[in-house]
Amino acid sequence: MNIKDIKIERGNPLIMGATVVGDAVNFAINASLGSKCELILYKKNSAQESLRIPFENAQRIGTVYAMTISGFDYHEYDYNFSIDGNIVTDEYAKALNGKKEWGKVPESLRGIIVSDEFDWGDDAPLKYPFEDTILYRLHVRGFTKHSSSKVKHKGTYRGIIEKIPYLKELGITMIELMPAYEFNEVKAEEYTSMRGQFSIQNPVLNYWGYTDGYTFAPKSAFSSESNPGDEVKEFKTMVRELHKNGIEVSMEFFFPEGSNPNMIRDCLHYWVMNYRIDGIHINCEEAVMRLIQTDNLLCTTKIFTYSFPSDTDFYNANRGTRNLANFNDDFMVDARKFIKGDEDMLNNMAYRIKANPPGAAMVNYIANHNTFTLYDLVSYDRKYNEANGENNQDGAIYNYSWNCGVEGDTRKRTIMDLRKRQMKNALSLVLLSQGVPMIYAGDEMANSQKGNNNPYCLDNEVSWTNWNTTAIAKQILEFTKKLIAFRKEHRILHQKNETRQMDYKSFGQPDMSYHGTKAWFGDFSSFNRHFAAMYCGKYALLEDGVEEEDIYIAYNMYWKPQQFGIPTARDGKKWEVAFSTNMIVDKEKKEIGKMYFVPGRSITVLVAK
Repeated sequence: MNIKDIKIERGNPLIMGATVVGDAVNFAINASLGSKCELILYKKNSAQESLRIPFENAQRIGTVYAMTISGFDYHEYDYNFSIDGNIVTDEYAKALNGKKEWGKVPESLRGIIVSDEFDWGDDAPLKYPFEDTILYRLHVRGFTKHSSSKVKHKGTYRGIIEKIPYLKELGITMIELMPAYEFNEVKAEEYTSMRGQFSIQNPVLNYWGYTDGYTFAPKSAFSSESNPGDEVKEFKTMVRELHKNGIEVSMEFFFPEGSNPNMIRDCLHYWVMNYRIDGIHINCEEAVMRLIQTDNLLCTTKIFTYSFPSDTDFYNANRGTRNLANFNDDFMVDARKFIKGDEDMLNNMAYRIKANPPGAAMVNYIANHNTFTLYDLVSYDRKYNEANGENNQDGAIYNYSWNCGVEGDTRKRTIMDLRKRQMKNALSLVLLSQGVPMIYAGDEMANSQKGNNNPYCLDNEVSWTNWNTTAIAKQILEFTKKLIAFRKEHRILHQKNETRQMDYKSFGQPDMSYHGTKAWFGDFSSFNRHFAAMYCGKYALLEDGVEEEDIYIAYNMYWKPQQFGIPTARDGKKWEVAFSTNMIVDKEKKEIGKMYFVPGRSITVLVAK
């Protein structure tokens, strides 16, 4: 290509990176005043320069250099920038050539000029409110990489598409992807010193993706396509197909400390506008989070973090929508302590199951990527992170776990029955509480990481989701499906507003009430390990005016059966057992009187029929 054959004009400095505008491409980069900036064009799939075009001083506004080029076929070229003689890969690049191979440092890296055109069909935002959201968190590669996944395109966006029937049957409404943009899973200096060899002693791989990278570009190593840039279409196809099946998509982003706030905001805008994602998960310093939570373009996008400030409800009230949510480690810790039978947990759990603040919603979970999985939570007393190569010094020290009597895998039936019951208890606490429930991928089928609570550097069967077909996996999966369906069927379990524990509509019962050995009296003494919560269905009238069923949930984490006082059901109805985490109760379904015994370490749910 000859520079005489193309047309160069002053560009738009508000559009950073390389942006297709009609038949032209706008290039813009930020550099220090007085820098010598050049655009480098490469013939597609070649590291050899085809043309260098200098930015003129007249093309600069502030410290942003911008030019528009027309008269060339941008599909045939990749690009980089040169600043004072140093080749720089565009941090705004929409796709990258050179990072297709997972776990390798590229010999050369070039930006790909991407058109945002895509056939979205009749795709439209789903916009489930938080009270109707059921979150499922996964790692794109790890979700389907295991041989047991039985998908054709393992470890890819297309692999997720293949699992849509499973996700739909499970009943979740949103998936959250751990970092799925072009993060640098290996560092050049570490890779070079080791000659590209990973080992238990030298784990330089950052499998999770919480590191630096190119946040505008989908990760090409997670694509099933072989041509650089095709990951853009594959990611959009994944979003479109998930939307068709009623499932939203959230993306997690990691921006290193000191990242430019404008770049962060531009990145989030780009993903929401061009990939139509429904949520973002981001953890930044408070000033940057304030910028994001007050952004008008993001005000209907779900925004997740860990610590939105207390004045969050002010912004939601002004917009008439609640789009902010905090991941709730406090729920996880208290729930773990409660199910293993720790003392003095009733007050905490009574609050956790009802917490549903008007400002930032609460996301409740029992396990996350940096903790024991649900199965490991009830199978190990200590962590086993030796494979990470840090002498078991990494990962959380306190896991609030209990192995139910034997450390690790066992064939003892009594132990395994107890573990199944404990997993069901944990899932019930999450899915029967008022906050937004989150399931970490694989927990619904008893996935294990063999006691590793921090497999950040492992890319193997430890960190991959195991699509178990064992008897225990099938039982937990079926229980999870029924639990999600039960939550969806009962609006009273996921209300828009937090319960008040008052009869504020004069229905004859409070919206929510606590009970214990005596009806209407919740004894939260430090030595107690059982309590019940009753929900008055009349406070969640259905759209057709029909009342919902009243629900009574008895939580008993003591190791022996406990007696519960049962209030008289309204309007001549009778209490029936809907389900229990104890199989014996679930099968018996005895007639319910004024007193009812709940087996040890179990949860029983009653409905008024």
